Amino acid sequence: MRRLKKQSDSVKCPMPVFPGLQEWYRTPLGQALEQVELTAVRDCLTTLFGYHLLSVAPPWQADPLDSSRVQHRVVQTPEAIPGRTGLVSANDVWPVSSDSLDVILLPHVLEFAAEPHQILREAERCLIPEGHLVIVGFNPWGIWGGRSLLTRWRGRLPWCGRFLGVARLRDWLALLGFDTLAVQPLLYRLPVNHAGLLERTRFLDQLEAVNHIPGNAGFLLLARKRVVGMTPIRPRWRPRRRFLSPGVIEPTRRG
Repeated sequence: MRRLKKQSDSVKCPMPVFPGLQEWYRTPLGQALEQVELTAVRDCLTTLFGYHLLSVAPPWQADPLDSSRVQHRVVQTPEAIPGRTGLVSANDVWPVSSDSLDVILLPHVLEFAAEPHQILREAERCLIPEGHLVIVGFNPWGIWGGRSLLTRWRGRLPWCGRFLGVARLRDWLALLGFDTLAVQPLLYRLPVNHAGLLERTRFLDQLEAVNHIPGNAGFLLLARKRVVGMTPIRPRWRPRRRFLSPGVIEPTRRG
């Protein structure tokens, strides 16, 4: 069996990344991207069901989890956020029990991780069979990817991140036992931080309805964990699944 190739190049971004990415989403360009991403995430979450949902380090100002039908929704961040309750833990190590989550949301987490493979392994460990993984990422191709390649050395967010293509993610996920169900391109506007120009080029977002157009800024990928081996007959009653690892204090519930 092939093994995931270890990432060799380090991410040249200012540390810590999470608050810096939150700040970038307050810019005109970040706001334009956030609006499109939140719409796509909400539409996706309305189709997913289960008991437990984990959102890892969401950079948005708004919370798309309000659209989810999952009963227990928790946000995990690498540092505490004033006024918000949730888990505080590193992005690549989760205080969550194995085979306990129904849905995991990873918004722009892989691009800024030293070991994105480790994060995907954590997702595979924590998801139940047939659980769903939602990844929101930047497209390494097109104008946005070109700007990232040309300006990454400056260390400015989000361009300093290592953008991962859909084809590469599909391959990594397949090795971990996931089936990619859908990929939705997001935002076709130019990567310029000018509110007026962004508004005038809003019509470009209609291009997402056209197939094989590589100029999108980002994407939403939906994958499902495969069931390995025979599926046992489930009893009519099921004990409540434990969400957190033993010894971890449970946060205030969302939803």
